[in-house]
Formats: sequence, C-alpha cells, structure tokens
Amino acid sequence: MPKGARAGIVLAAALLLAAVSAGAFAPTAAADPDAAALDAFLARHDSPMTGTGATFIREGLRHGVDPVFLVAIAGAESSFGRFLYSRGGDQCTYNAFNWFYGPTRPESDFASWDEAIARVAAGLAGGLYHGAGLFSVDAIAPRYCPEGTAPWVANVKAFMGELGGDWTDTRVAPVAAPEPVVPADAPGTVELDGSVKLDDGDREVGQRIYAWFTLTNRGGRPVDLEGVRLVVHGPGGLPRDLVSDQPLPLAPGQSLEVSTSWPLDLAGRWQGWIEVTRDGTPSLVGDGQAFSFEVRLPEDHMLHRWEQRDAMLAGTL
Repeated sequence: MPKGARAGIVLAAALLLAAVSAGAFAPTAAADPDAAALDAFLARHDSPMTGTGATFIREGLRHGVDPVFLVAIAGAESSFGRFLYSRGGDQCTYNAFNWFYGPTRPESDFASWDEAIARVAAGLAGGLYHGAGLFSVDAIAPRYCPEGTAPWVANVKAFMGELGGDWTDTRVAPVAAPEPVVPADAPGTVELDGSVKLDDGDREVGQRIYAWFTLTNRGGRPVDLEGVRLVVHGPGGLPRDLVSDQPLPLAPGQSLEVSTSWPLDLAGRWQGWIEVTRDGTPSLVGDGQAFSFEVRLPEDHMLHRWEQRDAMLAGTL
C-alpha cells in the first residue's frame, strides 16, 4: 500500500457513557457505617484503635472488604488492639489482627494501625480469601483461625451484628478513586485510551492485520481534528501509513473509535504510532511507539527455501 493511502481507516465518534448495572457486582448488601460510628464503637470497647474509623472505611472500600468485617476481626483477635501477641517480651506492634506474615509471629510488626488495616484489607481481598471464593465468615474462619475456629466465628459474628454487618458475605463493591475534575476552560487534549489493539491472526507474510484504538478529548474545550494518521513502518522503515482526512470535532469527554487494516507483505519487525492534525500541524498522540510486532514467512515458504539451499549444497558436492 503506497504512503499516504486514503483508504482503510474507519472513524466512529461515540460519547463516553458511565453505566452501572445492578447485577454487575455479585455481592453485597453490606453494612454502611460511617467513620464516626466505627470510632464510637471502638471507644466503647476502650480500643487504642479509636480514631481509625476513617481508615477502616477507606481501606475496606478500596479493596472490596466490608469495613465492619475488618473491625470484627480486630475484636476477635486482640480485643480491638488491646492485647497484642507477644513472646519473650517481643510484641507484634500494631498487629491487632494477628496477621502473621513474618517467619515468626513476633516479627510480624506494623508501623501503625493504619498500615495494619491496609495490609489486612489487601490480604483478605487477595488469593487466600476472597480470591479463592471464600466470602462468608464461616468459609473464611477455618483458614484465618484454624485453632479455636468456633469461638472466633461466634465473636466475629457478634461484633458484625452490633454494627449491622452481613456475615454471609464480607465483600463490598470496591470504590475507585474519583476521576479528576477537568476545568471547563482547560484546553482540549487528545489522548489514547488504553493501547492500540491488534487482532490475534497469523503474523505471516500474505496475511492481513487489523488494528483499532480509541482517542478521547480529555480537556475542557472542543477539539477540531483535521485528520488522523496511523503511521506504520515495515521492515527497513518502509512506510505503510493509513490516513483519514475527515474533519471531526470532538467535544469534551467525547471519543473517536478508529479501526483499520493493512496487508503484511514483508517479513521482519513492524511498528507504528498515532498522529492527529490540528490547525494544520500534526502531533504525536501518546508517549511514542504505539505497537510493534514481528512478521514471519509462511512455513511452506521456509521449507521451499530450505529445499533450495539443500539442492544448491548437493550440487556443489
């Protein structure tokens, strides 16, 4: 395909929509206490962890673990941090959860209550518990507390009950950090959403490859694009650029879906990047190279070359 070919690139504008599906997340009608309620509960139990209610809420929601469950574990394991494990005078500092990660228990220290809460929330969300399909208190207990399991279950359920928790499912939907607010007067900025995606077809000479990507205006003002170019270089830098000169305005938050394809006619490394044209000036989108891959010769062609080489060798003997 000659350089600057004007065919083969397809554009489709689409607004970014945020959709929430009621069944998208399997759990959880879990308790929703605020930080003040957790702190009041801890204070009633004379806990040195009083004041960490906001940390329980933040880390629980960040990792998808019910904050009430985290508080209840601290109650069952150490009376909410009042009685920390120690041996030979060596105490597990700030380890209200008896979360033993060191070679020996006394080595399992944390630097603060906040660190302990964050580490345990991440651990419960990981492969040993939620990641292994263990969601209820009854399912988690034998692994978390293999000795004295029954009393542990009773205590955890009792504390969760006081706080209105659901011990049949200790998950909550994780809450992501909020998206930064773009000022309305911020200049329009075209960014690549994710990466350039390539199909999984054979990367052989004679095949065709398909690519698609999405550009989004992340600024606060509209952007008038005068063109989109997928710069494609084959082996040796041979150009195979794909271009669309279709003018397209992008409103703030609006996306442009781009798809294209081209034939693979040379073996070796192919690479490319994305450019957009505004006010007559092309500019690079992203940090640089958008994709890179290797193309090989078809197997039958390789066999033919080996046969030719063997024949030439035989002729010289």
